[in-house]
Amino acid sequence: MGLLALLYTIFFTMFGSLWLGLVMRVYPKLTPKKEDVEAFVAKVKSSEIAHRGGANDAPENTLYAFKKAVLKGAKTIELDVQYSADGVAFVIHDETLDRTTNGSGPVQSASSDHILSLKANANFIDLPEDVRVPTLNDAVEFAIEHDVILLVDVKGGGYCEKVVKSVSSILDRYPAFVNQFAIISFFPDILYAIRQKHPKVITGFTRRHDDIRDKLCGPYPYVVRLFLDRLFDFIMFYVVVPVLKINMLEIRYTDVCESYVRDASLPILTWTVNDPLRKSYFKMLGCGIITDTLL
Repeated sequence: MGLLALLYTIFFTMFGSLWLGLVMRVYPKLTPKKEDVEAFVAKVKSSEIAHRGGANDAPENTLYAFKKAVLKGAKTIELDVQYSADGVAFVIHDETLDRTTNGSGPVQSASSDHILSLKANANFIDLPEDVRVPTLNDAVEFAIEHDVILLVDVKGGGYCEKVVKSVSSILDRYPAFVNQFAIISFFPDILYAIRQKHPKVITGFTRRHDDIRDKLCGPYPYVVRLFLDRLFDFIMFYVVVPVLKINMLEIRYTDVCESYVRDASLPILTWTVNDPLRKSYFKMLGCGIITDTLL
């Protein structure tokens, strides 16, 4: 993330969010119902959340992993979305195909037919069957069949129109599914677009507190990076969350403590928590647990 990209994100978030906030004051129905959000969060927190379907237990972001997670008692599955060259939403985390499939190159440069032809069990070569990269539609149908919630993590900040189109397509076919999934993202513009076009969809903002310190390097002194990181944190809590009507926060577990949870105005899902003792601690704090391995 370069400095210009960072400044763009900050100013877009602040002024875009403020504009949408004025709209929401005039049209207060542009948010999910409080009781729907509460019921959704209660179900999400009622079991451990399978991160990428349980990435330590099965090939991540595959229907094979989702089935295994459900058998272990998962009621919520977190998955990632990237788009192919022809605009199909695929369930895959990385920007490239290399790590999790037998393909290579950027997901955005590959056709949907090519992605569908790949094997997605690259890290589980001893499986008795080959698994494929599912589409988002495949995941939605799985969720409906097995009555599980999906947390759909949109990985790219330039996908606004595509995400809105995907959500429109899903809700056109399955209107009741609006209470069975949430769109989550690191990118406020994604959540902005969803809140504009699909106000009843539950949203979550993902944040790790060292984003800027990790990504800004080179000539920028640590104190500058730290200041920008805290500035972004301020924007999240006092602009993004209240104005975009965010319903949940997804925060990396290293940044969550008792005072953080107490001061937060929203439910917190913490990731990625794999150690049993840490799981117990965050459950005690009332957080939802996003994990690579289900107990």
